[in-house]
Amino acid sequence: MKQNFAVLGAGNGGQVISAYLKLCGKHVTLYDRFPEFLAPILAQGGIRLEGVDKTGFAKLDLVTTEVSEAVREAEIIFVVLPAFAHAFAAEQLASCLTDGQTVIVCPGATGGALEFRAVFDRLGCTAKIKLAETNSLFYAARSHDGVATITGVKDELSLAALPASDTGRIIDELRDVYPQLVPAQNVLETSLNNFNTVVHPIPVLLNAGRIESGESFRHYFDGITPSVGRLMERLDAERLAVGASYGVHLMSMRESYRRYYHAEADELWQAAHMVKAHEPILAPAKLDSRLLTEDVPMGLVPMAALGRAAGVPTPVIDSVIILTGGLLGVDFTASGRSMERLGIQGKDKKALLNVLQG
Repeated sequence: MKQNFAVLGAGNGGQVISAYLKLCGKHVTLYDRFPEFLAPILAQGGIRLEGVDKTGFAKLDLVTTEVSEAVREAEIIFVVLPAFAHAFAAEQLASCLTDGQTVIVCPGATGGALEFRAVFDRLGCTAKIKLAETNSLFYAARSHDGVATITGVKDELSLAALPASDTGRIIDELRDVYPQLVPAQNVLETSLNNFNTVVHPIPVLLNAGRIESGESFRHYFDGITPSVGRLMERLDAERLAVGASYGVHLMSMRESYRRYYHAEADELWQAAHMVKAHEPILAPAKLDSRLLTEDVPMGLVPMAALGRAAGVPTPVIDSVIILTGGLLGVDFTASGRSMERLGIQGKDKKALLNVLQG
């Protein structure tokens, strides 16, 4: 089992993972490019972990704004950053990775591992590493002033390596700390099982007036009404169709609620209201939030591109991309993850799957 971990990103997920790994007895370093995110952690010498699962004070071994320092002795590197920061993180890592390290993009959004590989190839990174992504975070969590609180832990989480031939070895390396990891077929499965694309953009889009008026309401429990849920299910059906066109079996959004949170219902909006960990989560205070600026260009845009390449129509996904871009005055299709950006332009299904499987 691996002992030396680096976590890149001091947001909610990164702080929880860092503290959890340290409380498991691992050597842990934490990086973030923004000193203000690290200041409360440095001030108290670590992170206090609260909520379900492990609790206690985790004194981290190193907290730094330098990527090279954070990963110098790491065996496992967790990248726990917004998807729009993945390219920057990959550029920083390309010059300081060494043979034998494992990089896990957690989560990859849609195409995270592919984008990392494309950046590494473009910059001539020659380190012999393993590269993987998960389809989601391990936790529902929040952090503030050096205190990280876990409100829910997924019973199961998918991981796929690029190439997929490395998946089993990576899961074995993490079995002592994350036994809930299960192998995915390839990174198309983890990428297309990006459930944030289903549960984030549409509720924000259809509640835009409430958000702009300054109303405070719960994203899941108030924002996902029966009609909003029905449109989310139509988007989910398109996501499933894209996966099926590449021979990848995906979970429906409702199935994910059942498997991850034991929430089973006949309709998606009902399942969304059954997850107690999500009950207190408020809708964003502004439209220009990660629920659009991350999940549309880094989630829905590459999903639609994969659909076009396979001849699968995605009218709801396309509409959400256009409408959310119109709200924010951004061309998400131009700024998002294209097939070129993921390094898979011009590949037919067979050639792409060969790359993914290894």
